[in-house]
Amino acid sequence: MSAVLLLAWLAVPPALLEVRSERVDGRTAIVIVTAAPLGGVSVRREAADLVISLAALAPRSMTLPAPSAPLEAIRIERTPVGVELRLRVAPDVLHEMRRESERLILLLGATSPQPPPTPAPSPPAPTPAPSPPAPTPALSPPAPLTPALPPAPPAPLTPAPSPPAAPLAEPPPSSADLYRGLFPPSAGDEASGISTAVPPGAPEASIPPDRAPEPRREGFEIGSLTLRPSVTFDYVDADVSVLDTPEAVRDRYAQARPALALELPLREGSLHLGYEARIRAYSAFDQVNGVSHLGNARVEYPVGPALRLRGLGHFARGVLETAEVDPGREYFFGLGHFTRRQFGAGVRFETGGRFDADVEGGLDKVSVQQDAGFFDYERRAIRAGLGAEMGPDRRASLVYGFEQVPASRERPEAESKVHSISAMVDGEVMPLLSGRASIGYTRRLSPRAPPEGQRFSGLTFGAQLRREFGRATNLALSANRSTELSAFEENAFYVTTSFQAVLTAPLPYAFALTAGAGHHVNRYRTTARTLGAPRRDAIADWLVGLGRTLSRWAFVRADYRHDRRDSNLDFFDQSTHAFYLELGLGYFAAGTRP
Repeated sequence: MSAVLLLAWLAVPPALLEVRSERVDGRTAIVIVTAAPLGGVSVRREAADLVISLAALAPRSMTLPAPSAPLEAIRIERTPVGVELRLRVAPDVLHEMRRESERLILLLGATSPQPPPTPAPSPPAPTPAPSPPAPTPALSPPAPLTPALPPAPPAPLTPAPSPPAAPLAEPPPSSADLYRGLFPPSAGDEASGISTAVPPGAPEASIPPDRAPEPRREGFEIGSLTLRPSVTFDYVDADVSVLDTPEAVRDRYAQARPALALELPLREGSLHLGYEARIRAYSAFDQVNGVSHLGNARVEYPVGPALRLRGLGHFARGVLETAEVDPGREYFFGLGHFTRRQFGAGVRFETGGRFDADVEGGLDKVSVQQDAGFFDYERRAIRAGLGAEMGPDRRASLVYGFEQVPASRERPEAESKVHSISAMVDGEVMPLLSGRASIGYTRRLSPRAPPEGQRFSGLTFGAQLRREFGRATNLALSANRSTELSAFEENAFYVTTSFQAVLTAPLPYAFALTAGAGHHVNRYRTTARTLGAPRRDAIADWLVGLGRTLSRWAFVRADYRHDRRDSNLDFFDQSTHAFYLELGLGYFAAGTRP
């Protein structure tokens, strides 16, 4: 019930604060101000009315401005999904929309088609009246010269249009250039940076409203190739679990993280490559000192109008990055060196309408040091789905997935076959709420495990959502329920369920606050030898951080994190603390800087 209330609260549209009339670029403009960026906005014409539909809430006491030409009347109507602002204007009046974060501007009237008639100061045309003397020369014998005189008077009239051109003001700066917040803009914020201003002389009416500007590419450009280098320096004071028991020990070390991202357009597709090294030194433990390597590759390429191919690759080698080996957090002590290689490929068939079909396959291989607390494994997966566009920024799909973990000598219990079917939505799930969410049913069979741990059938889900509250305030929500491979006793797998929320908000003096908390539960199926019941671990964590952007290429931040693991097997109880001090220089991906 609490989850339903939370989602309902997150989906509340922003409040409508003000509607006013003013002059913008010499034209009448209706300015709409809201408490947060608008998610859904549309403009349509109904007879003599321009109707602006807003996903917003309007107070009953909302006052509207007095109409001024070409606006004849204005009224507001409330609908089940927000409000409609109805503007009475003549059918021949052009309009232009601009969005600037919490402001929506609708300009009325045309600027470029009308000016040509403006040189109507052709009243000066009568000035050629002095040309009546011209007829008198017509009496003289050189009559052929008389036609030469009428063209002469128009000559001084040709510069006349240039004075009207002088008042044409230079177009206002794009609002996207005026806003550089502490956090990278979300999909909604990018849309809110729209400005349809055009160079002098270009017809503004030809610019479609709500058209997003071309995204600006950060980094060094070499032709069509974009390079984004960066480096981060960290000081870490934390508890680490590098021993053979869950006992955490205090450690301090320095870390440098040089990284390079590469982006290359390929016709209608793209190629993305990324690499990061994590160089650690001055630790008291040999397992911590050393270098971790992380690499990613992703390519998309269209083949004809209806076929789109994609491929991905991921490589990781390290010690402390345990989530690469076991995302469910069972593997947290007895750490050893590991290597992970992941490959995948997919194809999407587009019908030319709302619907499409998608098929992908992947291979995930992990090898772990012999005496570490986990084991080598391989996972093979294939997925097929039917998708449908539910709007300009929303896609829904129904997906079937199959995963196989082949038998291995090291741990035969891990052999598994997993079938799942799920429904997924990604994009703008609700106004100001974007991301990806899925829910489905999973059936897992592990024939070599003890009878009580051979099967799982039940609900699984996953979500990564972001709720915007303003220019730099947002709430990131994540949730997961899945089955993961287990290295504990005779278990083939365990069921992991987790929820986490992280809030980011601006503070005075350009600082940014990060605060969050999470809860994570792992449940096992087989009876633990020393307990007489299945193992269960509950992990609670919270974090708080403070960051500040120094420039477009530099930031500093400090973070503190506390984790507490409470297991019904006391051996696995653990409490850890970590403090990080960070300096970042270069070009960073969205969400990695304050």
